[in-house]
Amino acid sequence: MKKISIFLAWFFCSALSVALMGCSHEVNREFGGLENDELPPAEGELSSLSQIIRPVTGTKRMLVTVTHWQGERVLDRDQVELHTLSTDPNSLRSYILAASGGKLKLEGRVVEATSGPKPEGCSMSTSIAEGRKTAEKNGLNPDDFDYEINIVNCGGGALAYTPGRHVGVFGKAGSPHVYKHELGHNLGFRHGGSLIGCPRNGASVSAPVDCTYVEYGDTGDSVSGGGTLYPAVSRRYAGWLDDGQATTITRTGLYSLKVLGREGPQLYLIKIPETHSPGGAYYPLLSLEYRKPTVFDNFPENDNRVNGVWMRYAREQGVQNVQIDATPETPRTNDPTLLAGQTFEDSSRKVKVLVCSAGPDEAIVAVALDGAGFPYCTTTVPAPVIAVPLEGASTGKQPVFAGTAWPGARIEIVNASKPAEVEGTAIADGNGNWSVYSLSVHDVGSYSYTARQTFGGRTSVLSGNRSFKVAELSVPAAIIETPAQNVEVGRLPQVSGTGVPGATVVLLKSYDPYNPLATTRVDGYGRWSVRIERPLPISPPAFTMTGYQTLDGKRSGWLANRTLKVVDVPDPAIIQTPAQSVRTGRRPFVTGTGVAGATVVLMQSYKPENILATTTVDGYGRWATQVDNPLPISPPAFTMTGYQSIEGKRSGWLANRTIQVVDAPDLAIIETPAQGVKTGRRPVVSGSGIAGATVVLLKSGDPYNALATTTVDGYGRWSVQVDQPLPVTNSFVMTGYQQLDGKIARWLANRTFQVVQVPDAPVIETPAENQTVGRQPLVKGTGVVGAVVELNQENRPGVPLGYAVVDGFGQWSVQIERPLPVGSNFKMSGYQLLDQVRSGWIPRRTINVVDSKKIK
Repeated sequence: MKKISIFLAWFFCSALSVALMGCSHEVNREFGGLENDELPPAEGELSSLSQIIRPVTGTKRMLVTVTHWQGERVLDRDQVELHTLSTDPNSLRSYILAASGGKLKLEGRVVEATSGPKPEGCSMSTSIAEGRKTAEKNGLNPDDFDYEINIVNCGGGALAYTPGRHVGVFGKAGSPHVYKHELGHNLGFRHGGSLIGCPRNGASVSAPVDCTYVEYGDTGDSVSGGGTLYPAVSRRYAGWLDDGQATTITRTGLYSLKVLGREGPQLYLIKIPETHSPGGAYYPLLSLEYRKPTVFDNFPENDNRVNGVWMRYAREQGVQNVQIDATPETPRTNDPTLLAGQTFEDSSRKVKVLVCSAGPDEAIVAVALDGAGFPYCTTTVPAPVIAVPLEGASTGKQPVFAGTAWPGARIEIVNASKPAEVEGTAIADGNGNWSVYSLSVHDVGSYSYTARQTFGGRTSVLSGNRSFKVAELSVPAAIIETPAQNVEVGRLPQVSGTGVPGATVVLLKSYDPYNPLATTRVDGYGRWSVRIERPLPISPPAFTMTGYQTLDGKRSGWLANRTLKVVDVPDPAIIQTPAQSVRTGRRPFVTGTGVAGATVVLMQSYKPENILATTTVDGYGRWATQVDNPLPISPPAFTMTGYQSIEGKRSGWLANRTIQVVDAPDLAIIETPAQGVKTGRRPVVSGSGIAGATVVLLKSGDPYNALATTTVDGYGRWSVQVDQPLPVTNSFVMTGYQQLDGKIARWLANRTFQVVQVPDAPVIETPAENQTVGRQPLVKGTGVVGAVVELNQENRPGVPLGYAVVDGFGQWSVQIERPLPVGSNFKMSGYQLLDQVRSGWIPRRTINVVDSKKIK
């Protein structure tokens, strides 16, 4: 891939950039250019950081300081307020409200003061120090605010911690764009680029191979050369799009992509099966979004950018996008979208996109994965599936309907006998799931409903009738599933569980029935989930929650108490795997424990700007995530750290975890069954390998029929049972290999063992014949690997003395469970059981049993 560097800052449109990039008029022309206004977060920036804790929602306080130098009055405080925290339609406050869909609100103060003489030069630390002095002169403490914008007149330009909470602006801005751009950096959004001159073949364009990478040029991204609302990937990262609005496509099919900012699926992500690194960074995703003109996306109605699908290679950690210019025949990037009838093919040849249509409310896209052909754009739209209520089931008086449809389709529930009567509507999410709560209250009786879906302007036939009964239902107590009992949670935890479909669940503090903590409705599958609305008190003591559910005017009993440990500032999360010093691939899975609902951020040690992965701790206090960008190959060893954060509070650094990163794996090792032992026909095979690698076992000389496949765990261990029975033989030879990130190691060393169907009797090795033992002796011996050994008193087979499993080395041991009678000539026997086949009896072993105190 070719790369050229174009000197273009977010606030400056030169003649070159106008020709190449198509800058919109929002871009501020009054500042000089900066090659890079992103600053990695300083230690102090991270220690109090609420801004990189996702989701970034609710109300955040912003302090804007305007500092005048002694003897000058260049800056205009009133203009700054107009641009930032006013209700002006183009202000930063209005912009963030629109970009977040109302999920993030900025409130705060704009203050000014005069400082001393103007310094010769300024830095971020200058703006922060001067901002603090200005705040204190106005009786404010900057630490009480979530974000700070500090403005001084000092040479022009701006800087922002990425991510962070500080923005420094060094001159007078002519528009609000500088603040939108720099706050984007605080939110974790990084400068992106564009791929231009990509190969075209008729109506098809491909990338990234043979494309040219240029910096900036994305007029749909305010941090990458545009003046619009942030793109969809950035909004998802900030927590402004939920899982139903932003979905990863995993199968070939047709998808409805709604207009960004409206109801329904607004972002589709497709995992790229090969490593793409345009501009030197790794991009594992292809993103699709669709726009129409808004106050901020003020493109003409006939503009390419509001009539096609915007495509970007993307990464969600330290958000960065690379726009794909789907019109490589033009010398600019302000016409980047894939229009109706055009196709895109990733250079891996495993991801293809076709835009079937682009209308006022949605674009219909066909996606083909793993070499599949495109589905026909005009494929007949099938009827949606009604999953609940079940046929013949009894429901409450306002039944809940739920099911599946094509992603993004509009669903209508209608009376089976009067299809014109619509009972409720919904839009299927990006996974094709939908749910409709009945609009009317039904009398007790029998009912029949059906459904239809509209997709791309085409409406399906009606689904089969779903008949059910509305009845007077009993209302049992709801159940809390998560957070689990006694786990650590934040002060506003997400609580989920089960209940009666359509019921209303009310959560309460135990012994305080008058102040609800949260209220929600149970969906059609009997599931509910809700976030606590007011902060819980910090433990200790532990917090105990209860509640009830109501349906059709009936109330259940109290649900079982759920006790939680509520934390304010969390302790560091814990990495459990990969274990210390194990070998891993370049994109390992990392797992551990933390505070339920917290965000875990993994970083390279001593490089906090290098975010490796981000994930959320589940309701059981567990988390797991895969590193996004390939790690550097060892040596030296790679060391990671990180933190967890919840509700604006960040833990300290978690303990360093050092791993050995490999590119091409060496051979895996079989540890058991040991060489030459006897096994059954489906033995369990175990060994060691590279954490995350896939181990494939084979018969030596037969590389085409896998005996078993498994994954090496985070401790570098693997274990798997052979899938198909092995042939009975005195010499079965097994081999195999491990595979990591598409690279296959050499054959592992042959392992030879005997395969038996009917096991011989096991052998007792100790105690020896006529040996004196205590009343609960330890008995050891040999047998067939994987067999279960049962010991008995001779002639009393119905009274087992103990059980043991023969290990992979053909050894077993068992401690006698019940005291043996004292005396000489105690006779012991037994057998082994393998694959439901029993051996003959062990030759009797006679021992002398005495009280343990008498054994010398």
